[in-house]
Amino acid sequence: MTNTFTIQIDGNKARTLRALYPRIAKALLFPDHFGKNLDALFDCLCDLSGVDAQFTHVTVHIVHASAFLSKEKPEKRAAALQVFQDATLPENRYDDRTFVVLLDK
Repeated sequence: MTNTFTIQIDGNKARTLRALYPRIAKALLFPDHFGKNLDALFDCLCDLSGVDAQFTHVTVHIVHASAFLSKEKPEKRAAALQVFQDATLPENRYDDRTFVVLLDK
């Protein structure tokens, strides 16, 4: 039995942050007070306490990554991708999980 919780985000359906936020919030069980901004996204990605405790590894698999946030300004897209990357770092984790982001073109 695996202890990895994996979600898939389709880049074709998340071309903007506005489209991403409800998808990722629902999939990773973010709290109702999720602020729908990059700071709140970082905080929620670093503390995935909504995900069942049996899962010690959480993976976000982004398919069609070239389309992911493609309608955002390049600097905003880069900032969002940095948020995902920073949330994978052990020193930024508020929980005891490993967090991985996979980009699949």
